[in-house]
Order: sequence, then C-alpha cells, then structure tokens
Amino acid sequence: MTIHFLSGLPRTGSTLLGSLLGQNPDIYVTPTSPMYSLLVHANDHFNLLASQYTFDLDATSDRIYSAMVQAFYAPIRQPVIFDKHRGWPKNIQAIKKYLNADPVIVATVRPIAEIITSYLVLAEKDENNFIDAHLRREGQPLTNESRAHLLWSQYLNSPYDYLTQGLATSPENILLIQYDDIVYTPHAVLNRIYAACNLDRYRHQIDVIENRCAEAKDEAWGLKNLHTIRPTLSRQSANPLDYLPREAVEYFSQFDIQEASCHARS
Repeated sequence: MTIHFLSGLPRTGSTLLGSLLGQNPDIYVTPTSPMYSLLVHANDHFNLLASQYTFDLDATSDRIYSAMVQAFYAPIRQPVIFDKHRGWPKNIQAIKKYLNADPVIVATVRPIAEIITSYLVLAEKDENNFIDAHLRREGQPLTNESRAHLLWSQYLNSPYDYLTQGLATSPENILLIQYDDIVYTPHAVLNRIYAACNLDRYRHQIDVIENRCAEAKDEAWGLKNLHTIRPTLSRQSANPLDYLPREAVEYFSQFDIQEASCHARS
C-alpha cells in the first residue's frame, strides 16, 4: 500500500480531481479523511502524557502511529491511496516518518476571489448556509463583502496557511494543480500526477464523471451541494466582479498561489 495525499484550498476542484483519479481500479481516493486529525490529536495527547508518565515516548508513539495508520486503511484493497485533507501540507515531516518516505501532496488551487465567489453562489441557494449564520451571531451585515471577508479570515485562512507553509518547507513534495487545468486539460493534469507518483498511466473517462469521493455527511459542512460535481467537465464559474467590488477582488488577488512563483514538484 502506497499513501499519497490530496489537499489544497477549498472550492478548487479536489472532489472532481479525486473522482477522476478514482476511476483507476488501483487507486482509492478518500472523502475528507479523519486520518490527519487522528494523528494530530494523538500527538497532542502523547505530549501531555510525557509530562507526567515515565515511558519511552518515541518508541511507543511510533508503534501507535504505525498501528493507527494500518488499522485505518485495512479495509481498502487498492494498492494506492490518496488521503484527502487540507492539513497535510503542514505536517510533511510526520508524513515522511509514518506514512510515506517520499510523499506527493496533490494540492489544488484557484484565485482566492474565485473561491470566495464560488461560496457566494452556493450561499444564494441555501438560506441556512453557515456563512450567514456566522455573520448573524456576530451581528454583522449580510452583504457579499462581509461574507467574503468572513470566509477569508475564518474559513480559508487556515488551509491557505497550511499550504503556504508546506510550499515554504517542502516544495519538492507538493504538486500544485490549478482548477482551470483540471477543467480544460484533465488528461495533462492526470499525467502529471501519475509521473510525480511514479504510477503507470491509466485511460480516464472524462465524458461522464461519477462522484467517487462524495461526502456521506455533506450536510455537516453547513452548505448544500458543497461537494457536488457536474457529470461532465465544464467551467461555469461566476465572475467575481458580479458579486464583489473591484477593490475587494484586487485585495484578495494578492494571496493567489501561482505555480510559477514557487518551486513546487513538477
């Protein structure tokens, strides 16, 4: 079993890309996986235990982490796994120690204003969306600009920081994939992933796409159709300028992650 990773920013095509990869019978792509959180919480508890109990922390934790990983993935029969979670780029050294000595983190990205606009489009269709619920709790106005700044500061900033940390410390382990490339040149994107992961290429079907890594508890994310994908590849994204002032779009553009600006894995 070889474990690689699917990460990046929200609303950037990771569910779509995972569904395409999952067409390969040798590849299993998880929905958003708890494996990352399990390992992080276990590490936190080991640090607490070490302050009180006398035991071989390194040897014990190594055995526990390895057993957790094997037990978690035991039902999966495919030889290659892509575990999906936004936090993986933050913990590449732990990945190398416990999961894969030479991991590939496939990280999907997209202009920040487009990501935010994608949320706004979904929020228009869901009166109970988590964005407006959060603004109401804080007594903030229900405007698209308020929604945009809330999304950036409270919901997008963490995965953005995780990814930029990973790019700063271990760019050789991160394969950046632009959302537009998934839509317009999917075969080239898949070939890049196969080459980076040293996998044999597979002939993928892009005319009819099944959601192979759907979230069984999608309602828990607080926004309807957050992980829904279209059965055919097409770009139907709204123009950010139709939802946000130009000043806001220009402000968010400073945070865009461009592949040419870093030395990510190719």
